Amino acid sequence: MYEFKTNKILKKDFVTLNEDDIMFITNPGRMGDEDGITFIIKKDKELIVYRIDGLMYQKEKDIYLKDVEEQFPKWFERWKNWNNENYQGKCQYIYMGFGNGLSIDNSIYDEFKPFLEKRIESYLEKYSKEEKEKYQFAAVMNVWSKALTDMANEKKYVLK
Repeated sequence: MYEFKTNKILKKDFVTLNEDDIMFITNPGRMGDEDGITFIIKKDKELIVYRIDGLMYQKEKDIYLKDVEEQFPKWFERWKNWNNENYQGKCQYIYMGFGNGLSIDNSIYDEFKPFLEKRIESYLEKYSKEEKEKYQFAAVMNVWSKALTDMANEKKYVLK
């Protein structure tokens, strides 16, 4: 049984990453996760979870949002087109409210989607119909990592 834990990454290692290995990546918003990103790299059956905090307010030696944009241009392009339903790119985009979002690589999206939907449904079952619409986006933010853990456990991925 795996847990969702994040790893820190140094800039010298970050700049060696291949964007095509990124399966999941969040973008910061105005609330909830306003100053960091989480991203997951897939290597065969391993899902390696990284977290970068303080993107907006770090010292020169650290990783800024501009560095992430340059290292992951396909993700950044998707983020800029978050509300364009016709956009075709590397990822599917799920809005998480207040500007936050989750990009999921097309190659794993269909596999992940049922786990996310199940977690969202469970999260929202305590709310009335009107409240469910109100909290739909917050549900994604609160459950996506649990859905990823569910998927990893069932599909025999190794979370690192």
